[in-house]
Amino acid sequence: MQPLYWLYLGIALIVLEVMTPGLVSLFFGLSALTVALIAWWLPTQVVVQWLAFSLFSVLYILLLRKALKKTFNGMKEVSENIDDGFAGCGAVVTEAIRVNRPGRVEFQGSTWVAEANEELAAGTAVRIIRKKNLTLSVERIS
Repeated sequence: MQPLYWLYLGIALIVLEVMTPGLVSLFFGLSALTVALIAWWLPTQVVVQWLAFSLFSVLYILLLRKALKKTFNGMKEVSENIDDGFAGCGAVVTEAIRVNRPGRVEFQGSTWVAEANEELAAGTAVRIIRKKNLTLSVERIS
């Protein structure tokens, strides 16, 4: 195969990855681009190119998928550090919060999912204790 065909295949597979989730065709696309470079530098037989494509596909999946999947799925470590910029700040309950059933609070011009250890009616002033992901833990301001 001509290196240009591998280049087209690689670009098509990467575009396919953008249109479909799953993080699989990206690695095949990277493999096709790698084979395009190899075939451009060192012209080889089609069988050798397909073997190289298979080898690089497996290699990229084994080496990169786990690291990239965490990044693309947003599974980053979230700090519950008290110095996160939220703890200690005031907010107002906009949707009632019940024990074991979150509600919503308004904080800095937007609403957030919030939970508390007591029932809080809409309009209650609260203090943010901590933030975990997109959920705020709050308590009534005495």
